[in-house]
Amino acid sequence: MRTLTIISVVLACFPSFSVTAANASERATVLNSCSEQFGAAVDLKLNLFEVSRFYVLRVQFDRRGRLSELAVEPKYFFENDHPDWQAPSDFAFLSKADYESLLVRLDKIRPRGHLVKESSGISVVTNLTAHRKVVYRNAVLTWGELVDVRRGENLPLQVRWLRLDFSKSRAA
Repeated sequence: MRTLTIISVVLACFPSFSVTAANASERATVLNSCSEQFGAAVDLKLNLFEVSRFYVLRVQFDRRGRLSELAVEPKYFFENDHPDWQAPSDFAFLSKADYESLLVRLDKIRPRGHLVKESSGISVVTNLTAHRKVVYRNAVLTWGELVDVRRGENLPLQVRWLRLDFSKSRAA
């Protein structure tokens, strides 16, 4: 009976050990890929990697250590943790070329997969930012696009931030 109990305990513990080890490995693999694409982390606590003078990549994991989000956001979003990252007067938004280049680099960290659903023509606008969303097989891409009628019509794309949410794809 004692042997049966020990075997049951070992079998019960083994799956959680393998899941924990796998997720620790996923975390290490993702962070290594981020370093390959963007250089060493500039903030290990928040998993931030410098993208440009104005932007950082934020990497977020769920409780189990699986990648949940890759986000490219202005540095000034993190001003509380980094007082020197205040919004500069010469802040530059991401151009269409910057945006597309970043998506290619992010795909090297974790691919989005094939397109499932295009962005609708309607979006919520807050703070002169239209919130757009595209669904891919492995992630949901959202981005904030500058919209300001004072700028005129047919102006080039300017992106404030972008986020690839990998947790929504698992739930869908």
